Amino acid sequence: RYTGTLSVAGMELSIIVALAPGDGGYAGTIDIPEQGAAGIPLHDIRVDLPVVHFEMLEGPSLAVFDGELAATGEISGAFLQSGIEGTFVLAPEATAADGAAQPATPGLGETYTDPAGRYSVPIPTNWTLSEGDGYVLLTDPEESIKMYLVVLPGTDLAQATLDGWTLVDPTFDLPVDETVEPPTGGTVDAVLVTTYDTGDDNRILQAVAQGKDGDAYLILIDGQLAGLQKRNAQVSIVGSGFKILAVEETDLSEVEPLPVDTEIIASLEEFITTYLEAFGIPGAVVGIVENGEVVYSKGFGVADPVTGAPMAPDTNVMIGSTGKSLTTMMMGTLVDDGIMSWDTPAIELYPAFKVKDPALTEQITMRNLVCACTGVPRRDLELILNAAEQTAEDTVASLADFEFFTDFGEAFQYSNQMVATAGYIAADAAEGGAADLETEYEQALQERILDPIGMENTTVSFDAVRARGNYATPHMLMLENTYEPISLDVEGVLIPVAPAGLHWSTLEDMTKYMITQLQEGVAPDGTRVVSAENLKETWKPQIALSNEASYGLGWIVTEYKGVPVLTHGGNTIGFTSGFTFLPGTDLGVVVLTNGRATNLFNDGVAGRLLELVYDQPAEVAQNLDFYLERMDEQTSELTGQLMEEIDAQAVEPYLGRFTNEALGAIELSLVDGTLMLDAGEFVTQLKAKIDDDGELDGYMQIDPPLQGALYRFGLAEDGASIIVLGEGAVKYTFVVAE
Repeated sequence: RYTGTLSVAGMELSIIVALAPGDGGYAGTIDIPEQGAAGIPLHDIRVDLPVVHFEMLEGPSLAVFDGELAATGEISGAFLQSGIEGTFVLAPEATAADGAAQPATPGLGETYTDPAGRYSVPIPTNWTLSEGDGYVLLTDPEESIKMYLVVLPGTDLAQATLDGWTLVDPTFDLPVDETVEPPTGGTVDAVLVTTYDTGDDNRILQAVAQGKDGDAYLILIDGQLAGLQKRNAQVSIVGSGFKILAVEETDLSEVEPLPVDTEIIASLEEFITTYLEAFGIPGAVVGIVENGEVVYSKGFGVADPVTGAPMAPDTNVMIGSTGKSLTTMMMGTLVDDGIMSWDTPAIELYPAFKVKDPALTEQITMRNLVCACTGVPRRDLELILNAAEQTAEDTVASLADFEFFTDFGEAFQYSNQMVATAGYIAADAAEGGAADLETEYEQALQERILDPIGMENTTVSFDAVRARGNYATPHMLMLENTYEPISLDVEGVLIPVAPAGLHWSTLEDMTKYMITQLQEGVAPDGTRVVSAENLKETWKPQIALSNEASYGLGWIVTEYKGVPVLTHGGNTIGFTSGFTFLPGTDLGVVVLTNGRATNLFNDGVAGRLLELVYDQPAEVAQNLDFYLERMDEQTSELTGQLMEEIDAQAVEPYLGRFTNEALGAIELSLVDGTLMLDAGEFVTQLKAKIDDDGELDGYMQIDPPLQGALYRFGLAEDGASIIVLGEGAVKYTFVVAE
C-alpha cells in the first residue's frame, strides 16, 4: 500500500494505491480523497522492476501511470489522462504493529500532539494549525472559523474559560448568553459549555471547557455562521477528536458481547417504556437480530391514537433516510451485473445529468452521488415547497443549480437530491429506460432487493400502503414539545426523492434486511442478493463526519468503544427510524417510531442494548435525562417569546404574494387578527417571536411541516418589501410577486 501525490493540471491531489500479487498477476485499487473517489480498480498492472505500470478507468477517461521503483521503495513517474500530462510520487505507507496498513479517512488530515503531552487533535482537510503564545489555533480555508485550544491550571471552569478568551484576545469582553453543564461520561471531572451574546446574528462564539486532574482543557470557537454551516462536520472533527491524553479510553474490541437473554431483555424493556413515556412518543417497535435469528420483536404504544390500534411488528411505518442503504445495495447489484461500476461517471449512464460546474459534470461518479463527500449541502426546503409539482426527472435536473459548499473529499455534506439522483440513474440503467424514473426505481428496488430478501411489506408506494390498511399514523413534534397526529398526505413531500427516504417498511421486514446485512448479502432464506464485495463497498468510509465516525455509501461507519458499528437513522415529517448493527459480532437492533425526530430515543435504545451486552456503565440514560431537561427549558423559553397578538400595521406591507426562484410562491394574509402563510404545499399560522431583549426577531411557523421556521420581514435596497427564510449560508429571499 502506497500513499503520495498526483500533480496534474495545476493541482496536487492525494492518492492512495494498493497493489497485491495474485495468481494471474497483480490486482490493485486507487483512492483520490479530494475527488471523493475510493476503491477505483486498477488494470493492466505490470511490474517489471524497476518499471511499474498501471491504469485506471477506461475509454475517454483512461488514466495511465508509468513509474519506476527506487531503492527507497518509492514509486515515481509520469501520468497521462485525456492528453493531459502530470507526475506522481508514491511512498510505502507506514504499518501498524501487526503489519496492517493504516487506512486514511478522507476529510481527516494529520494529528497534532501537544508538545507537553497533554492532548492531541486531528486537523481537518485543508485547515491550518498554528501555535501561539500559550494556545494552538486551527483555521478553516476561508478563515471564517477560528478554534483555539488552550490548557490552563485550575478547577473553576467558568474562570478558566474567561482566562482562555483573554489569553487569545486581550480585548475580549462579550457577555455570556448561556452556560450548560452536560454529563461528563465518567471520563473527565466536569464539563462547561458557554455561549456568548455577540450582538451579531452572523457571528457565533462558544467555549467548551473540560476539567481533568486540576487542569481546564478549552476549545474556544469564534466563527461566522455561514462558515460554520458549511464546515460543521469539520468543526465536529476537531471537537470529537480533541483527546485529553490523561483520559483512559475503554477498548472493547477484543471483548465478546453477552448473549441477549431474558435479563438483558427485561432491562432493555424497562428503558424503552421509561423513555417512550418521557419523550411522549406515541408508538415504537423494536427488533433485535443475533446470530442470524430474530431474538426479539415487540411493539410499544399506539399506531393510531383514534382507534387505539397498537404498534406491532407488522405495522407499516416510514423509515426515511435509513432507506438510503436499500438504494446503495440496489446499486451494488448493478455493479455485480456489470451494468455500472461504483466509479462510472453519472453522465455516462444518464446523459442529461448536469451540475453547475461543467468540469464536475463530467467527473461525478455514481459513488460520488451517495458518499456525502462532494460538498453539495442539504436543500430540503426546495423539496418541501416544490413537492407537489416536482417529478423524479425534475429532481435530477435540479442539481444543475446546486452550489458546492466545499471541495470533493474535503467535508461531509448531506444531500437528499444527490442520493435520489443516484437511485434514479441506477434504476434507469437497470430497467433500460423502460418507464419514468419513479417507476423504474420502484421496479428495480422490488426486483433486485425487496423480492430476494422477502421484504413483502416494504414499498415506496403510498397506494400500496393504503390498500394494505395496516399503517401507523405519523405524528409531528409541535413547538410545545408534544406529539400531534398529522395527515398522511403531508409525507408526500418526499415523493420526488424516493430513493433517498420515501420507503415504507415494517419491523418484520427490517429485521430480514438486518439479517441480510449481517450475512454479507445473503437473505434469510439463503438467497444471494448482492455480492459480499459490493455490499462491503457500501460499508467503507468515504468522508469523515467526526473523529470517530465517517460516512460510507448510505451508512454511518463508527464504533462503540473500539467495536466496529454501522448505523443510519431516518426522519420523515412524522416518522423516525434507527438501524444499527455490529458487522463483526452478528448483532443488530432496529427501532422504528411514528413520531417526528425521536432520534434521541431510537439511538438511546441501540446504545442501551450495547451497554447491556458489553456490561458497561449506564451512560445513555444520563444523557437522555440531560436532553429532556434541556428540551423542557427550551420549550418554556420559546413559549415566552411567541406573541399571541399580531401588529397589523407592521405586517401590512408584507401581505400578499411573494416569490423566490428556488422555493416558488408564498402568500400572506391576515385573517381575524391571525397571520397566515399559504405555500401551496401547506398552510400555516405565523406568530411574532421576540428575542431575549424583547425586540422582534421574526415570525415563526406554527404548523407542519416546517414548524419552528422563522420568516424575517425586511426591505430591499430599493425599499421594496422582502421576506427572508433561513440564515447564513442557507438563506432564501422572497420578493413581491409581479
